[in-house]
Amino acid sequence: MASQEQLELEVKRTAHVEQLSEWLLQNSTIYNIFLSGIKQTSVVAGTVVSRLTLTSTHLNSKGGLHGAVSAAFIDFTTGLAIASWDLREKTGASVDMHISYLSSAGAGDVVEIVATAEKVGGSMAFVTILIQKVEVVDGEEKKTLVTKGHHTKFVRGTAKPKTDGEVRN
Repeated sequence: MASQEQLELEVKRTAHVEQLSEWLLQNSTIYNIFLSGIKQTSVVAGTVVSRLTLTSTHLNSKGGLHGAVSAAFIDFTTGLAIASWDLREKTGASVDMHISYLSSAGAGDVVEIVATAEKVGGSMAFVTILIQKVEVVDGEEKKTLVTKGHHTKFVRGTAKPKTDGEVRN
């Protein structure tokens, strides 16, 4: 059973990620265009799960999720995963991004974006990402992997200084 202190930390972590998400949406035109409807559904140390319903804004000329939009989803949500690691406010600069496009999703589809910070060190952060189409079939959720990625970010100087005895993870 989780202690009261752990529960309070998770509430703080969720609020921190939601505040950062709102700040990013307000301060980045590209994020605001592509991600204005995103909702975080789960936040734990190092992992953020979000959902978004796709619109025509997200699609390529063939009606499928645009690769550049997937990259924007990845950039945005991997930053949130890094922030959830230790409650930092700045999440660094992209160094490398690998994206595999495995299937597609279209207008009206709900996508779930799972960003997991595998390691956040003093200089670099390594994050994996899954974008899955979520469908309800016979009353149960069925998820189809649409995009898989890895994002490396330079994070030196972005960590929030710890106070005495503070535990973040």
